[in-house]
Amino acid sequence: MASSFSHETSIPAPVADVFEFHRRTTALQRLTPPWESVEILGKEGGIENEGTTLLKVGGAFFKTRWKAVHSDYVENRQFVDSQLSGPFKSWKHTHAFRPVSEKETILNDSIAYQLPMGVLGGIASGFVRRQLERMFVYRHTITQNDLRHYVVHSAKSRLRIAITGGNGLIGSALSIFLSAQGHEVVILSRSGKSKVFGISGVRWNPTEEFIDSESLGSIDAWIHLAGENIADKRWTSSRKQSLKASRVNVTRFLVKYILAQDEPPEVFVSASGTGFYGSTEFDTSESSGKGAGFLADLCEKWEGASDELDKAGIRRVLLRTGVVLDKRGGALAKLLPAFRLGLGGRVGSGQQFWSWIAMDDLLRIYDETIINSELKGVYNAVAPEPLKNIDFVVELGSVLKRPTIFPVPRAVLKIALGQMAEEALLTGQKVVPERLEDSGFQFDFPTLNLALRHCLGRY
Repeated sequence: MASSFSHETSIPAPVADVFEFHRRTTALQRLTPPWESVEILGKEGGIENEGTTLLKVGGAFFKTRWKAVHSDYVENRQFVDSQLSGPFKSWKHTHAFRPVSEKETILNDSIAYQLPMGVLGGIASGFVRRQLERMFVYRHTITQNDLRHYVVHSAKSRLRIAITGGNGLIGSALSIFLSAQGHEVVILSRSGKSKVFGISGVRWNPTEEFIDSESLGSIDAWIHLAGENIADKRWTSSRKQSLKASRVNVTRFLVKYILAQDEPPEVFVSASGTGFYGSTEFDTSESSGKGAGFLADLCEKWEGASDELDKAGIRRVLLRTGVVLDKRGGALAKLLPAFRLGLGGRVGSGQQFWSWIAMDDLLRIYDETIINSELKGVYNAVAPEPLKNIDFVVELGSVLKRPTIFPVPRAVLKIALGQMAEEALLTGQKVVPERLEDSGFQFDFPTLNLALRHCLGRY
């Protein structure tokens, strides 16, 4: 039986900008919800007639290939993709763009589809429709927010950006976002390959102090995310040395490389962490001093490793980042399995503050610091609503509709993780984004409830 679905939203941007956003190579990746498993295997052409896209879709237990072809292309008005082969009996998706004014466009996604397997397909129809509703609320939210951001900065030049650590959780999401904003992005990796479809890679080996300069070429902006995962292993003495070397030594090499270039970049943006402040219970802004502990010392040395750029007149931005919320990795991904089973609860006393940020807000902060020449120095990349751990887990349980009555005892964490448990989980920082807010930055997801519902698709 044939079914149909339609979702329509007002986008605060000219129709040409909205259409161009959908034309970009990374648009599909940018619009794919984090709960959907979609991998682009190949593309021929763009969204114009006869262009094709080959995808791998499905979950852990079932994957299939989906090939679509584009048709009915009308510049700034519509394009259509239809299934050639894939999980549906038939699928035709019409993307329509209707200008309302010079600053507003109506985006309409309409789908005509048939499910396979006859009666069984009919049984699944309700589930499929609910998934489509979740998906397109997410897609249109992303489109609204990304185009609003683009319009604000549309008069500024698009840049050529190099990202270290670009194949990681934040780096891959950031490379997709920046490309969808019209920038040219290059990812540095030891293999010289990018894991992000449509983004080029260049080989580097910071241990051997090597970058393939010829392939890299001239860079307008550097984003430095490289560094071993803080929470990956227990903090033995050798592990601490590895964490330090992957941040401090690598940053020093990168700075030396940048300063040796004939054409230096306009800006250097480096990740850092709210661990710089140690344990805090009161509002902590960028003017607050360094705290105590391994993480505080590590962040201080990490940030200090790029001091030479200031002396050379290269604009430098340091983003002290809190807990990044993303279903695909990081702290939230580690919490979800237990919380979905109703086995979640506070960590330790639950009274320690967690300063968090939605992934999509973090991506915009990086772009803001790159293209806004007035921003320099240290910024706290956190949402304006830090919460005690107990309040955080209760909110997560509420969004998931699960109880949160199973605490993780302090003693168990100390035995299992040692010093890392004490500094990364059992103590916290009540950090606020004072300088970002003073600059006029507006968060799309200022509350935990909004952020969780967005990244988990719980609308």
